[in-house]
Amino acid sequence: MRRMLSKIRVTTTIAAIGVATTAAAPAVAADGPKVTMHFGVARVAGWAQEAQARAAAAAEGPFAPLIGELDLGSGEAALGAARSGHLHAGQDLFAPAGTPLTAVADGVVAAAGSDGGQGNYVHLYDPERGLTYVYMHMVQPAAVDTGDRVSAGQRLGGVGCTGSCWGDHLHFEIRAGRGMSGEPRDPLPALRDWEPLKRPR
Repeated sequence: MRRMLSKIRVTTTIAAIGVATTAAAPAVAADGPKVTMHFGVARVAGWAQEAQARAAAAAEGPFAPLIGELDLGSGEAALGAARSGHLHAGQDLFAPAGTPLTAVADGVVAAAGSDGGQGNYVHLYDPERGLTYVYMHMVQPAAVDTGDRVSAGQRLGGVGCTGSCWGDHLHFEIRAGRGMSGEPRDPLPALRDWEPLKRPR
């Protein structure tokens, strides 16, 4: 005996927005009469939660280390470029003096101070990723002290040209582990991927 499905109704609750949603589509039974099949919209609660998680992660960083558009200069500004007696260990980012410098990620200040080479500097350790972010040549002494805990996007100082420097810029390094003893890594891929902020947080 031929049995015709007259109606199927499935309702899916979209937890992320608290709404029950259904969709309808016409169908034709095998023996001819039209029936309407009601079926739930595919589960999107999980999708919405994943989107929220991605948005939350983006809101927490990592962020670009300075505010505004990134000017990466030429090849001479990159990791490995020849310097007098050594190879460049980071990436230079060019910006007007005083442009805010911000914490790439949540972390702890491994060192902050001033010397003849780095000028005014901050070394920010990111325990989640096991990396140290190095900021050199800041226009004034850092706005944070060694041992301070900082949040992603927090202001650390401003672009300058202190220490061994020609022209206002941030010398930025990424080093493995905590402090300056770790192997330098090329910052360029990360800099191209990290979200730039419009203002410090």
